[in-house]
Amino acid sequence: MARKFLLCFHDFSVWNYQKVAPILEELKDLAGAPFSVLVIPDTDKAPSDMVKGFRETLQKLKAGGFELALHGYKHQAEFSQGRSYAGLIGMNLTGGEAEFAGLSEFESSRLLHLGLDAWKELIGDSEKPTAFVPPTWYSNKFLPSQVHAEKMLYEERFALVTAKGKRYASPVASFAGIPDFLIKAAFKFGAIALKVPVGLPRIALHPVDFPARTDKIHDLIRIALNSGRKLSQYKDL
Repeated sequence: MARKFLLCFHDFSVWNYQKVAPILEELKDLAGAPFSVLVIPDTDKAPSDMVKGFRETLQKLKAGGFELALHGYKHQAEFSQGRSYAGLIGMNLTGGEAEFAGLSEFESSRLLHLGLDAWKELIGDSEKPTAFVPPTWYSNKFLPSQVHAEKMLYEERFALVTAKGKRYASPVASFAGIPDFLIKAAFKFGAIALKVPVGLPRIALHPVDFPARTDKIHDLIRIALNSGRKLSQYKDL
């Protein structure tokens, strides 16, 4: 059986879909297959024409074989009385993007279901998200079981856990939010992880990676393909 890798594009939203959709198609052509797109489902305050366009774009991506996964609710945290001290640290480290970091059981469940409700409003009831990826990977101790109860795979920073509890070691190459002086090391780590014949490595891309890092990202995808790994999606696990 061919070794696998995941290509995951984070932060696809109503505010960036017009710019990002062509990038997804270019990456699909390079990789030779569609991959996983992590959707921020909240469309609050977006004009109705943008919401309509976003919905139509998601349908086109699905029809083209892309896998849509749930990526939090707003990807920007609001005040919560139930956030732990560790969660507050995570919030500070991510500029407030770690919306699930350190939440209480009630708040975590409430926010997860807000995300699911927004997904249904956007995509419909016919297709539930295959996976849930908490924004910035900061989480809380209740979230994994809450995600699994909804029959979704849960992604940690360095592992994937299916709804049935199967766990995969999964090193991730990600470049958003990394200081410039560490970018070269991050790409080198990604290349090594893709070449080593163990684990299930991920390439996690973000809109801010383009166009500045396009060439290096293309090279990394080529390394994955030339290393004998097969591009897979969460649903294949």
